[in-house]
Amino acid sequence: MKKKNAIIFCLFALALGFFLTGCSQSASKTAATGSSAMAAGGTQDAMDQIFADGKLVVATELGTPPFAYKDPKTGEIDGLAIELARMFADELGVELEIRTFEWAGIIPSLLTGQVDMLTTCLTRTTARAGKMIFIEPFVAVPAHALVRKGTFHSLSELNNPDVVLTTTTGGIYEELAEKLFPNAQIKTNGTNADNAVALQTMRADAYLNDKLQLVASMEMYKDQFELIPEPIAWDSLAFATRFDSPKLANSANMFMRLIKMDGKYAEIFKKWMGYDYVPTFEVGS
Repeated sequence: MKKKNAIIFCLFALALGFFLTGCSQSASKTAATGSSAMAAGGTQDAMDQIFADGKLVVATELGTPPFAYKDPKTGEIDGLAIELARMFADELGVELEIRTFEWAGIIPSLLTGQVDMLTTCLTRTTARAGKMIFIEPFVAVPAHALVRKGTFHSLSELNNPDVVLTTTTGGIYEELAEKLFPNAQIKTNGTNADNAVALQTMRADAYLNDKLQLVASMEMYKDQFELIPEPIAWDSLAFATRFDSPKLANSANMFMRLIKMDGKYAEIFKKWMGYDYVPTFEVGS
């Protein structure tokens, strides 16, 4: 009887040992999985690096007055978007580094980690929102077709095989032109200035862009261009950052909301745009 009890006890002890070993291994696996998940989710936000470096790096495209351009008198980069970027950096207590790109390189500069944020006249689109986080818009403007005076009077006239449309390479108006004017020829250029030159030298019949950029071209070529009155689209412009930078996006959104509430944005807007800021559904109050 004693021998039988001893055997039962040994078997029980052995089973208990296997059970405890299994629990220990399971716990180790769970801990390891948790550590891996934490490591995977622990990617540093751009905001952390900005504070560590004491510097906010932004990308912009020059030649887009009044948003971003190089002042011919001072050689300094300035404009509405640039002043907002400087104010944001000041609020963070860091320096601002501005890197300039042609339009085709703007979005890649963000997605490849060359910059922390895009601070240019970037149009919000559904497709782009799948690649980056848009900050609250700072301007909403209509888009038009600019033509030489007396040449075209309606958008329907532009949808013709003999018509050459120009716009910026990689911009939203390249795709929009293909949709709205499928019969026209579409030729793109690297900068807004090149598009204006193409129109002025008759290498293009119409130039597509937002109204502010087109008005700037009209100022440059006095009495040569005019807008077709009917807009081709409405444009809301915003800064953007990467999906791995929610802290930076949250801070930038808060910055935009606060300066609109305290009146600072209205002052800057009128300084650069030349007319009073009127809140819209797109731009906010």
